Amino acid sequence: MAYKSSSIAGVIRHLNRDYYLPAIQRPYVWTPEQIVRLFDSLLKGYPISSFLFWEVEPAQAGSLDIYKFVEDFKFGDFHNETADVNDQHLTLVLDGQQRLTSLLIGLRGSYKVKLKGKRWQNPDSWVRQSLYLDLMVDASDEESESDISYGLSFFDEAPVEQAGTHWFPVRNIMQFDDKDGFDGYVEKLLDLLESKDVSRTDCRIVERNLKKLYHAVWVDESVAYFTETSRSLERVLDIFVRANEGGTKLSKSDLLLSTITTTWGDLNAREEIYSYVDYLNSGLARNNSFDKDWVMKACLVLSDLPNAYKVSNFTKKNLDLIRHNWEGIKSALEMTVRLANDFGIDRETLTSSNALLPIAYYFFKTSVRFNSTEANHLEAIQAMHRWLVKALLASTFGGSSDGTISQSRKIIQESLATSSEFPERALLLGLRRQSHIDFTDPRSLDDLLSLTYQDRTTFFALSLLYPDKRWGSAQYHVDHIFPQASLTKAKLLSHGVSEWGVEAYLKGKDRLSNLQLLPYLDNIEKSDQQFEAWLSGRSLTFTHEHSIPDDKELYQVDRLLDFLNARDMLLRKRYADILGFSSYSAASEASNDAVEFSDSLEAEISGK
Repeated sequence: MAYKSSSIAGVIRHLNRDYYLPAIQRPYVWTPEQIVRLFDSLLKGYPISSFLFWEVEPAQAGSLDIYKFVEDFKFGDFHNETADVNDQHLTLVLDGQQRLTSLLIGLRGSYKVKLKGKRWQNPDSWVRQSLYLDLMVDASDEESESDISYGLSFFDEAPVEQAGTHWFPVRNIMQFDDKDGFDGYVEKLLDLLESKDVSRTDCRIVERNLKKLYHAVWVDESVAYFTETSRSLERVLDIFVRANEGGTKLSKSDLLLSTITTTWGDLNAREEIYSYVDYLNSGLARNNSFDKDWVMKACLVLSDLPNAYKVSNFTKKNLDLIRHNWEGIKSALEMTVRLANDFGIDRETLTSSNALLPIAYYFFKTSVRFNSTEANHLEAIQAMHRWLVKALLASTFGGSSDGTISQSRKIIQESLATSSEFPERALLLGLRRQSHIDFTDPRSLDDLLSLTYQDRTTFFALSLLYPDKRWGSAQYHVDHIFPQASLTKAKLLSHGVSEWGVEAYLKGKDRLSNLQLLPYLDNIEKSDQQFEAWLSGRSLTFTHEHSIPDDKELYQVDRLLDFLNARDMLLRKRYADILGFSSYSAASEASNDAVEFSDSLEAEISGK
């Protein structure tokens, strides 16, 4: 069958009436900027590519999961409303959902966005915006630095009219279903503008832009589409996959999800997986930011399938296996995320979600359960936590990590053949080539102690010092032991620090040896108090837990460098014990490094 064409208005009026989406479609993901670019292309007369439709008979419609196009979209939402269709002929969109939804939002709907600096959970943080066109923008202006020629923008309410602007709600163009009505509106608008002393040149620009919008929506047949009429779901799925796998319109996980949706006959996989992602992100102790891609990859990894997203791996046999394992997969992932959250690792601190997959695989393959009171379970949880922190510190799963995931799975498989313990040591050894820090080598202590307040992984390094602390039940802050407010240039000079020494103090204040983890209420209470005064209310247990030197003479601002030197030595020994290095070699290296650190600081102070 040859391609046909239609005007945009002709297609828009069919959406959510007899044009719908099949379950194999992914959610809507375009941004307001992409919508603006689409409408700018239409006004320029550019093609917007072709569309693929599927004509469905009434008898077949009842056996399919069918969804509506999103008309009023909220950024970050991925739930389409289920369509309640009766016995009727339907057209399902196989390719072109993103463009058609964008046209629908611009011409009949809205886009809800979050205000900057506001919290996601607060309803007042969100505003609903509609698309407007500034009719006075001259699209022929060749001096414009933007590749967007027309004055298109989203607003939550009609913009205030100013000299040189006239904003037109793009949705209003849909009311002109006859040419005479449109011509009458243009005539009245021009009369109004002339009465306001708008120049003839600007009036011509307004008229030209409005007519371009009308023609783009009502006259130009810019929607070129091919309609598939086969009743074979397998054929339609094959068409869908082939239409989308050649470009970047769909991720590989979208293809996998689309295939699962058609084969999990007893379960709506789309709703099941999306709901589960929602649960992981907002239903546990801390807020997380996982996506369906991660859950789908976990399905492959935990089912011992190739974890690379290749269409050739999406066989019915493999998909049936994933369906069989689904309840166990969900349980393993939830325990993994609960473990991470329990130790304060959430969307703010988790630098690689793939680092969680070996832990999920271990949970899936063993009887170990999170929050169990059995001794061997507790030991496994502690080992998993230690390994996870080290893997995140070392960026072991950074970049393209499919190979790292496969290797870690193989290491766990081999270990479980002889022991039920979590193979922390074997993973560290097996993955050290992929790691930026080798935690089997005592030299990794230097990497830890070189971290600063600005590094994203500093939390992980500090959390190693508190292996029994469960940060998931409360908020925590990375705190400067000597407050930043007391280490400004002016205050340092007032304490007698020389001009040469100030730079070394300012550099030293953000070192790991001036940092600790505190519950946020303690940190707020501490605020800018002098360290010595604040510490006087703490017990010896607190000072030992946080590796604070006992020498009270070091608690003065002018002794900061000596304090850092002393705490560096304490931290080095403590990290050596935690990481399993010999105390003798750790202490020896600490002594040497302490001398080097002290010498370098003295050199900076003296200006050498």
